[in-house]
Amino acid sequence: MTLSFMKAVAGKLARCGFGILVAWGPISAPAYAALGDDVSAVEQDRVRMHANLQVMRKSNYDVHELTAPIASTVRELVGQNHKVFAVTWSGGWRPNLRDVMGAHYDRFIARMRGRRVARGPVRIALPGMVVFMGSYLRTFWGHVYLTDQLPPGFSPEALQ
Repeated sequence: MTLSFMKAVAGKLARCGFGILVAWGPISAPAYAALGDDVSAVEQDRVRMHANLQVMRKSNYDVHELTAPIASTVRELVGQNHKVFAVTWSGGWRPNLRDVMGAHYDRFIARMRGRRVARGPVRIALPGMVVFMGSYLRTFWGHVYLTDQLPPGFSPEALQ
């Protein structure tokens, strides 16, 4: 191969790769507030996601709703102790579960190992944590919460 041919091919691959990265980048926008994190992590998420933040006050917890420009929403529920006790998501991407679950992720993966993959929603109940997620036609949704950190009177059905 000649040097000019290799440069031409490399240039085309670089343009193609850049196009793929540009197209993929917004779809894989991360969410970083892990279960048990302090409320300050929500602002860091807003900046990373280039999202609008709306805070809805409930009787004994706050819902920090982050809406990304790609029409995906992440809600981080924060208790009176200023800790994230639940995270929900819906839209065109699923957040990185390692980032969402934080220290609890390894337990989740251990439970999933060897599990048969099936169609439809997945519900995993672990000691202290519940994960529920699914997708349909490029729309992803789900939630994860810490059962031992739920505020008094909070019902997990409120996450639906």
